[in-house]
Amino acid sequence: MKNTLLLTLLMIALSSSSTAQQNSIKLIEVSGNTTSDIRQVSEPVEAYVYQAAIDLSTLEVQKKKQAFINLMLPSILIAKYEIEQKRNAVLELVNKIEELSDVEEKYLNDLKKSYKCSTNTELLSRLRTHPTSIVIAQAVIESGWGTSRFYREANNVFGVWSYSKNEARIKASEDRDGKSVYVKKYDALPKSIASYFKTIARGPYSEFRKEREKMNDVFVLISHLKVYSELREEYVKRLEQLIRYNKLQQYDGYVLKLNN
Repeated sequence: MKNTLLLTLLMIALSSSSTAQQNSIKLIEVSGNTTSDIRQVSEPVEAYVYQAAIDLSTLEVQKKKQAFINLMLPSILIAKYEIEQKRNAVLELVNKIEELSDVEEKYLNDLKKSYKCSTNTELLSRLRTHPTSIVIAQAVIESGWGTSRFYREANNVFGVWSYSKNEARIKASEDRDGKSVYVKKYDALPKSIASYFKTIARGPYSEFRKEREKMNDVFVLISHLKVYSELREEYVKRLEQLIRYNKLQQYDGYVLKLNN
């Protein structure tokens, strides 16, 4: 909340510059939790915010796949848009000729702390995103096409673990090495996607982030995601098969509908 307020103040302060003049998006809340509540997406994509995960286990395979993509695309694009807004604000500050104000300095320092880095260059790298097809493929594996318990009960698409009893979370059914395991619980799907991008930004994915700086080649990039799963090379193989078989790259060009 604090960073959101600071970002809002910064975007207002920087609004006079051409690079900071951004079109906005209109968030459309979807409160239902049945498959009939899922909105069909088209390009450009409306910014639908699903407040409750929708169990897709009752759908036949092809309908389940399309329903999952209809659910995920808006949330992925909302998360990517918000990260882009932060990155634009950071770029404005990094390129600013005048001395930064206390608010601007605090915004940068808070972001560096949040993203576990110490330089502006590192921060800008961590505030990049990657092709939507990769995000969808990972979401498919981690949520079982929208059928996993973590997804259904916690809006946790990627099975992100929780290490703090002070945050919203649910207990996993099985222990790990004799200890209870918990996963984070999110208020809505876009928050789960935003958490995923932050995991990639802060976790042991430095090689992935380096390649992401240079290219958008999906199949080169996923080769650097083997550390995401204990399956290692098998995980990368599954990602590639999912992307190719389901033609997920067609969604890489999709963008959110903007308000003029």
